[in-house]
Amino acid sequence: MAPISEHQFELVGGHPALDFINTVHDWTVSEPRDYLGVFADAIRFGEAVGLLMRADTLRLRRTAAIELTRLRALRALLKRIFQMWLSGQAPDNTDLRKLSAEVAEAARATRFMVATRPQRSTQVAVIREIAPEKAADALLRLRIVEAAAALLVSDAMPSVKSCPTCGWLFLDGSKNRSRRWCSMDTCGAVAKARRYYRRMKEGVNR
Repeated sequence: MAPISEHQFELVGGHPALDFINTVHDWTVSEPRDYLGVFADAIRFGEAVGLLMRADTLRLRRTAAIELTRLRALRALLKRIFQMWLSGQAPDNTDLRKLSAEVAEAARATRFMVATRPQRSTQVAVIREIAPEKAADALLRLRIVEAAAALLVSDAMPSVKSCPTCGWLFLDGSKNRSRRWCSMDTCGAVAKARRYYRRMKEGVNR
């Protein structure tokens, strides 16, 4: 399969972990088009969702290709876990152990530091982050792991939905939880067109 170059990522998930899962064209087909064709695509994704800064991307451009394989494996793992949760079933224990191992790796690369505050501020804030010098080549993967783990145990999980057309995941932030598709401009329009076609076909066959 030829790599997809310079793809413009559609960030409709409302959360970096969900947008990461959505880096395939369509989860409902047997061989979805992969938007992480090369590691440079993964770097661009990390920049797009704010998980990588400029200094990070310069460092990661020297990363070995094996990290792209690990990112794809993580994406598939997260998709299975979230999909099982969405179907009302318990995620597979093997998958949870794999995620636990990823979280443990992220913890080893974690540091706490004092956040920079404006000069007039009297408040001191401590932040927790995946340190680039500790994570090395795994920086993007471990930051995604941390974001996904935080989402899985948060109160936002009941708002996670799966698009019935393409299988992408998203946070439903609408007031009455009525959002159905990842995007009205794409999958929403496709669903409406299909309904219109069925109505027209039923009318002709009567």
